[in-house]
Amino acid sequence: MASFSSTYPAQRPVFTLDAANAGRLDSRMTFTRSDTPPTYAAPSAVHFWSNEKHLSSENLVLQSSSYNTTWSELRLDLTGSQTDPSGGTGAWKLAQQSGQTNAGEIYQYVNVTAARHVLSFYAKAGTNRNFIQLTEALGNGTAKYSYINLSTGAAATVDPSHSFTVTAVGSTGWYRISVPLTPNLARSAYIKFKPIESDASVTVTDNQGFIYLWGVQLEQLDANGPTPINQTTTQIHRAYAPTLKSVATAGQPRFEYDPASDGQSVAKGILIEGSATNLATYSSDITQSFFSAYQSNRDSNVAIAPDGTLTADLLRDDSSSPNTDHSLYWTYSSGGATPQTISFYAKAAGRTHVKLRFSVTSDGVFPGDDVYFDVENGAVGTTDSDITASVENCGNGWFRCIATRTAQASGVGQITLYLANANGSFTYSGDSYSGVLLWGIQIEANASFASSLISSNGSATTRAAESLSVAMADVGVSQGPVSAVVEGSAGSGSTPHLISLSDGTTVNRWAIYRDSLTADTSTDYRLFVRTDNSSVVSKVVSGSASATKFAMRIDTDNFAVCADGGTVETDTAGVAPVTTTIHIADDYNGGNQANGHIKRLALYGDLSDTNLQALTS
Repeated sequence: MASFSSTYPAQRPVFTLDAANAGRLDSRMTFTRSDTPPTYAAPSAVHFWSNEKHLSSENLVLQSSSYNTTWSELRLDLTGSQTDPSGGTGAWKLAQQSGQTNAGEIYQYVNVTAARHVLSFYAKAGTNRNFIQLTEALGNGTAKYSYINLSTGAAATVDPSHSFTVTAVGSTGWYRISVPLTPNLARSAYIKFKPIESDASVTVTDNQGFIYLWGVQLEQLDANGPTPINQTTTQIHRAYAPTLKSVATAGQPRFEYDPASDGQSVAKGILIEGSATNLATYSSDITQSFFSAYQSNRDSNVAIAPDGTLTADLLRDDSSSPNTDHSLYWTYSSGGATPQTISFYAKAAGRTHVKLRFSVTSDGVFPGDDVYFDVENGAVGTTDSDITASVENCGNGWFRCIATRTAQASGVGQITLYLANANGSFTYSGDSYSGVLLWGIQIEANASFASSLISSNGSATTRAAESLSVAMADVGVSQGPVSAVVEGSAGSGSTPHLISLSDGTTVNRWAIYRDSLTADTSTDYRLFVRTDNSSVVSKVVSGSASATKFAMRIDTDNFAVCADGGTVETDTAGVAPVTTTIHIADDYNGGNQANGHIKRLALYGDLSDTNLQALTS
C-alpha cells in the first residue's frame, strides 16, 4: 500500500490562504464589507468571536456566605444555615452577645489593587436591629463609615466617598447593597459589618438584636453596580471568558475562533456572511420600550456580557402573583410568510430554563408554537414541530439560543420569552430574585438561520454582505488545468458557496456549494461547471455539516471532486470555462455567501485523483 507521503503531490501550490493561523490576508486579495451608517451597521455593531479573554466574574472575599476563621468576629454569636434571598440556606444570623455595651462586628482583610472595585452584600433586618454599619479601609487606609436602614432600604448617614445603591430582592425583606470603591494603592485592607440599633450609633441598649447577612462580594470590574453573586469558600473567585468582539475598523475581516473550545482558542477561519438585518431596535437593553414585561422585573447592566462589557440585563420573576407566568415580549413586522429566526444570548441566574413562544396575534403571523431552552446546560428542550431550534455554547455559562419558524402571513408578529423553572414548566410562584441574564437579542425576518450578532441601539440595523476574491492573473493561475483544495464550513442559505471561479458572469464559472435542495441540513455538496452558458458538470459528494475538506480538478474532459478522502467523482466530457477571478466563500456576483468559515485554500495545476484524496484525508 502506498504511504501518504507517496500520494501527496510533489508540486507546490501556486497560491495558498491559511485563514486559521495567519490571521491576515494576502495583499493581492480583496475583502469588502460596507460598514457605513446609517445604510449599514457601524464597525461597533459587527461582531466575531476572538481569541481574547475578558474578566467575566470575580469575588475577592473568602467565605462569601459562611462564617469561619476567614472572618474575625467580636461580640457576636453567629448562626449559619439561614434562609437567603435565593430560597437556599446560605445566609447567616449575626446576633449581639449579651452583656456588651458596644455593637458586635465581623470583618475580613482582602487584597486590593489601585483600581475601581465594587463591594456588594445582601442584608436583612432582624429583631431589634434595623441598621447595618459598613466600615471599609480599602482606599488610603483611613476607615470610612456608612449606615443603611434595613427596614426602609435607604442609605442613612454615609461617608462622602460612598455612593450606595440599595435594591430590594425577593419578597422577604432582603436588600442588595452595593458601593463603588477606588483604592489609591495596592494593599491589604478590611471590610467590616456591624448590626446596630439606630443611625450613626454603635451603642447597644438591647442585647437580643440580630440581622441577617449573605453573599458578600468584592470585584474589580468596570462596573457601577454589582454583578451576579459569585459564592466563594476558601478560594477567591476569578473567571475569564471568550470575547465576542466588534471589528475595530470599517471593512475589517473577521478571523473567528470557537468560544466553546475550553480556552484552547481553536481557530475556525475567516467568517464570510451575506447581508442581514436585526429588527430588534435595542439588542442588549430589555428595559427599553421595544420590550414589554409581564409579572417580571428588568434590571439593566447587571452582568458582564459575552463582549466583556457590563451590558447584560437580568429578567427576573415577580412574587406578587402565585402560580403565574413571568415573561418579556415584543412585536415586529414579519415582512411576509417566510422563515423568521429569533436568537438571544442567555445565562442562568436562578432560573434554569426559558420558553420562547411564537405568539398568536390578530394578524395571524404565528399560530402559537413553543420551544424550551435549558440555559444552565445548553440544550434544546420540548419543541413544537414547526420550530427548528439549536443552542451554541459561548463559554462561561453563556449560550446562544436560536429558533426558526415560518410565518403564516405578513403582519405584526409577537415573540414572548418566558422564564421557566424546568423543561415544560413556565407557570410557577416567583420569588422576585431568580431569573435569567439576557443579551444580544436578534430578530431576522426572511431568514432560515441566525447570522452573527448585529448590535442595535435605537433602530433596526443591517450588516452588509461580505466578499473575498483574488484575480487569477495576480496569483499565477493559468487557464490550463486548475485544481483547488478548500477546507471550510458552509452554513445555511440557498446555495452557500465555498469557492467559485468565474469571468464575472453566469456564462463561464465553476463552484462548489452545499446542495440547494436541502441547503440548511444537507451534507451533500455539488461541483457545478458552466461553460459558454451551458451546464457541463454537476457532481455531488458527501461532506459533513461542519468543517469539511474538498478538492476539485477542472480541465477539459477531465473534471473531478472529492470530499474528506472519499470517492473521487469524475466526469470526462465537457470544455473547461475561461475564468478570471477566484471568489472565496461567495459566488460570481458577490452573493450566496458561505455563511460560515474558510480555514484554508490552496490552488494547484493538474492534480491526480490520488492527490485529491490525499489532500482531503
